[in-house]
Amino acid sequence: MKYKQYIGIILGGLYGLLVRGISGSGNHNTAIHDYYNSYSLSFLWVLPLVISIIPMLFAKKEILTSKWKQFVFPFLSVLLFFIFTLSSGFEDWLCILIIALPFLITAGIVGTALAPLIKKRYSKKLYAIVALPFLLSPLESFIPNSLTTYTITSKILIEADRQTVWSYLIEVPEIKDSEYQKGFFNYIGVPRPVKSKLEIINGTTYRIGYFSNRLKLYETLATVDTLNYLEFKIHINESELRDLPTDNLLLKSESFTFENISYTLSKQSPTTTELKLACQYTLSSKMNGYANFWAGSIITDFETRLLKSLKFKIESHSP
Repeated sequence: MKYKQYIGIILGGLYGLLVRGISGSGNHNTAIHDYYNSYSLSFLWVLPLVISIIPMLFAKKEILTSKWKQFVFPFLSVLLFFIFTLSSGFEDWLCILIIALPFLITAGIVGTALAPLIKKRYSKKLYAIVALPFLLSPLESFIPNSLTTYTITSKILIEADRQTVWSYLIEVPEIKDSEYQKGFFNYIGVPRPVKSKLEIINGTTYRIGYFSNRLKLYETLATVDTLNYLEFKIHINESELRDLPTDNLLLKSESFTFENISYTLSKQSPTTTELKLACQYTLSSKMNGYANFWAGSIITDFETRLLKSLKFKIESHSP
């Protein structure tokens, strides 16, 4: 019976997996699906609250006599939720990274904050907390999302004239593994750029961006100022996306919309060009600040690594 105190840890993780499974069931008309799809308060703060309190309700005596267990048991339940969702394919490492901060902060304060309520024998009433995500998510759907457009810009100096740099932008030659320096985000699921090609599909000319792991983004030329400026409009609905948590979170989500990407070339000297890469995107959620922290971090990393690869490729092939 000494293992009974650990049952709640498992049940907390399983409860989180159940809620995540319902939210990802494919019914886009349900409030619970919308509540996961956005950066909502319900998902990022209420769900970890429930996951963290369940082990406390099943180990009341042990929790009340041990400050250590008050702190550790909620953490273990949240970590088990991460393991369950990773192994089931509901999340991948990037998704876990994004939700980890609010989940672990909540787990860290739940034990000490709620122990007095359990001690006062309110624990039976606390069982009703398992219904909170299902009750709050419909209510939260009545609160309008904040709509904000952001632009991330990165730049690099390339030892080549503008004509040479320009020739690498509309159709980017294949970037070999030796020409691309992978980073942390690439190792946890963010694909890297491989090449870009102009292709005519159903009468429309697309610039197709090929990425690792079979991702293809379809773009059209929006603005062309030869040797100075180049802008592409991204068409997510026409793109070939993967049925993976990373693509669902970053590309298919209603909370995140790519607007356009652009290159700006500035002559620094007859043999030196400054190349700027800008990405514009729109966030629609109730936690745009938090969402933009991750979107901005990922896009900045992507832009920086792509520009370094272009610099290496152009300078290596320039006379």
